Amino acid sequence: MSESTETIYRVKIALQLSFIVWVMLVVFIFYATFETTIKMYGTFFVAVYNSYLHSFSAGRDRL
Repeated sequence: MSESTETIYRVKIALQLSFIVWVMLVVFIFYATFETTIKMYGTFFVAVYNSYLHSFSAGRDRL
């Protein structure tokens, strides 16, 4: 293997590894953001649902 071919080979490996690292980083950031958003909306909807559930059940007990 000549020196220029070996250099090209090393550059290709370095670019592939860099690409893999960047893709993993983007996936982890997206997952963390998405999971946090889902938890935030879930907490909001549970709080709203519980408040309505409590008010409806209180009204039903009076009948």
